[in-house]
Order: sequence, then C-alpha cells, then structure tokens
Amino acid sequence: PGFLAIVLYKQYGDEADEGNGGDDEEEKALPPFAEGDQFGLFFAGSAKSGKVCVSPASDKWATLDVKEKMTTPPTYLTESELISKMEKHGIGTDASISTHIENIMKRNYVELISGRKLKPSRLGLVLAQGYHLIDSSLVLPQIRADIELECNKIAKGLADRDDVVKKAIEMFSAKFLYFAENVNKMDILFGSSFAQLQDVGKPFTRCGFTRRYLQFITGPPPRLYNKTTEQVYSLPIGGELKQWTGRHCPVVGCNFELCLYSVGAPARTFPLCPNCFNNPRPEWGPVPGENAVAKPGEEDDEAKERSIRRLAGKNICRECPHGDKHPLIEDMTVSPDPDSGGVLILDPHLGPKWRLVSTREPTIVHLPKSIDKVTILDKKDEVLGCHMMSIEFKDGESPIDGKKKYVSCFAIDEVLQGLVRVHHGDERLKASGGRGGRGRGDRGGCGGRGGRGSRR
Repeated sequence: PGFLAIVLYKQYGDEADEGNGGDDEEEKALPPFAEGDQFGLFFAGSAKSGKVCVSPASDKWATLDVKEKMTTPPTYLTESELISKMEKHGIGTDASISTHIENIMKRNYVELISGRKLKPSRLGLVLAQGYHLIDSSLVLPQIRADIELECNKIAKGLADRDDVVKKAIEMFSAKFLYFAENVNKMDILFGSSFAQLQDVGKPFTRCGFTRRYLQFITGPPPRLYNKTTEQVYSLPIGGELKQWTGRHCPVVGCNFELCLYSVGAPARTFPLCPNCFNNPRPEWGPVPGENAVAKPGEEDDEAKERSIRRLAGKNICRECPHGDKHPLIEDMTVSPDPDSGGVLILDPHLGPKWRLVSTREPTIVHLPKSIDKVTILDKKDEVLGCHMMSIEFKDGESPIDGKKKYVSCFAIDEVLQGLVRVHHGDERLKASGGRGGRGRGDRGGCGGRGGRGSRR
C-alpha cells in the first residue's frame, strides 16, 4: 500500500528543489488544521511553470506527494518458535509436541524450508480457512488447551476420568454433527481455491473398472483421476511416466491399462499398473519404497498413512514400483538377482536394443547387438522358477555356433552370460566371459551372481 505524505512547504520558487533530496525528503508531523483553512499546493513533480496552484486568500503552502512503500509480512515460524507457542497455549506435552509437528508435515499442511522454518502449504491454509468458516474453535488453540488442562487435572486427582471423557465425547460429537451439516462451505472454499481435477490433465490410460480414460495430473504430485468415479490414483515419484497402450494388468479382477515407469540414468523401465500400485497385496512381496513394517493390528492405519504420503508426493520410488511376486513382474522375470534380493526382467521396450534390468538395483544387462528378437516363454526353470527365453539372431550374426534360434535360462547359461555387457550404477563394464563377467572380483556373472553356478 502507498502512504500519503503531506509535508508543510516553507519555501516558494525554484529554490525549493535545491538540496531537497526528493526521495530523502524529511517527513514531518502534520500542522494543526481547522475547518475552512485553505492551502496552496506545490506539486514537486510538475513543470516549473506550473508548480504552484494558487488558492484565494491562502497564506500557507504545502506539497502533496504519494510515496509508495511496501509492508512486509511476518516471517514464518521456526520449529522452536512453534513449540514455544504450543507450550504457551498448553497444547501437547513434551512427548507429543514433536509428533504433532511431524504429522502436519507428513500430511502436507506445512513444509520445512531453510532456517528450519515451517511454511504453510496451500492445502494447509485452505483447510484452516475452512475450519474457521465453519467452526473456529477447531483450529484455535483454546479447545485443545482445555482438553490438556483436564487431562492434567486427572493426573493430579482433581478431576474424574470418566466425567472428563464423557464431556469431551459430547462436545466433539456436537461439533462433528454441526460440521457435517455445513461441510458444503468447505467444498465451496476448496472448489474456489483449487482447480477441479476434471478440468486439468490429459487422457492417459484406461480404468479397469469403468473402461474410461484416467486423466493424468502432472502435479506435483503426479496422479491419475477418474472423472466418473472421482477416484484418485497416486503415482510413484522420482521417475518418468509414459503411456504403454494396449497392454493390461494380468491380475484377476484388475484389467487396468498399463503404463511405463522409468528411473535412473541410464533409465531402467518397468511396467506399472496404477490400481495395483495403490492397492498392494502382501503376497506380492514388500512394498517398494516402504521400509517400515506395520505392527500387528495396525495394518489399516499404516495403509492410510501410506496413501496420505503418496497423495502428498512424499514417496520417492527409484526401483520397480511393484513387488517381485506381482504377476506382471513374474511374467517378465528371466533370472534372480541375489545381490539386491530382486530379479532381472526383460526391458518392456522390447528392442531393438535388448536388455535386462534389475528390479531393486541400478543394474542393466545389455544383451548382444546381434540379437534380432527375444521372446519370454511360458516354460520356467524347474529349480529357479524364472522364465526361459527364446532368442533369434540376425542372419549370419549368431555368436553361438551359428545358431539362428537359441533357448536360454539366463540364470545358468554361462555361454550367454559371457556375451553380455553390464552397467551397474555408474560403472560401465564389459563381461570378460564366464562367471567373472560382471567385473566385480570373484562374484558370479549376471543372473547367478554369487553362487548359483551351473546346475548339474
């Protein structure tokens, strides 16, 4: 906002400009005014020939300027300042305050910026405004402080636990019912503050339930949105998503159209089912990117927290987005990968540069350039359980006894392992042949790597 400055002018004429530093002009207190007083105004910015606006019977002169200045908002609270305010208002205990702060960051209500400051997110601001609009007590500190005070009274024997619990339940039940009746106010606020998902994004892949296209919302965080059911599907963070038209998830009852997820440099590419990524099953193996194991009886809570983290864009996935036992991954598995505990699958780009990629490590196995086509067979190795590969070489370029076609179980095929080139992490190495092909000391070649050896 601008500030209007009226400064009493003491001199008349061109000399007024001299030594009067313009922007550095001293501001003085307003003189006493009486109703009916008249002042001649001197406009410092106008031409010299018209500096003075003569006002009849005026013996006083003043300048009238508009000075533009900007107010500055208060800085964001640091963690320590927020803790001090919570303690001041009696919110939380020494043991629970840190958990409260962690929760608002986890749910994307605030973000931690440089200086350990907590910057409210757009979601957090709109949510707080919505609560204020419906029931301010839900966001003001007093109600929480009152609850904490009653708990302290219970601990000191000054209040009965059952009475305090009963009173709290009655109060929050009434607030819940009132909030539910007026929740449309919150919807209006969110609708005016955020773009409607159906108005953004582009058709990306088909839903397996409605057969309608899901809209790809680039985010952040990236997600897919079904206009028909209003269902939102979070997507993995940290890689690049591409369409993979015409292929569907093999999981019974799913049938979602698949897309591709690429991570790393050089990129490793994996198939991705949006539905299965959001609804992983225990039988598919550990959830990629999730190290924590839910305690018995807390599986539902952990699933909700995982969903919140994903929708908030907090989960970075630098590996295959599905477990190794997912049918989609099992159908492409050609070898175990003991070094990472994962498996090697055929790159879904399917040529012309044929290669295998590890689901859990930045490992790429480049197959010989003389290969024209690779087909994963339904037949599996009886011991390892991985699929056999049918390989067709280009005319006259077969490195295996001139064979045009060759069937291989890569995990135990020393001949094929001796022909591959391996890229592991930032190291680009060429296989020197046999089990030492990875160039990693005495470790085995790709597939067997470390003790599989050839089966007798």
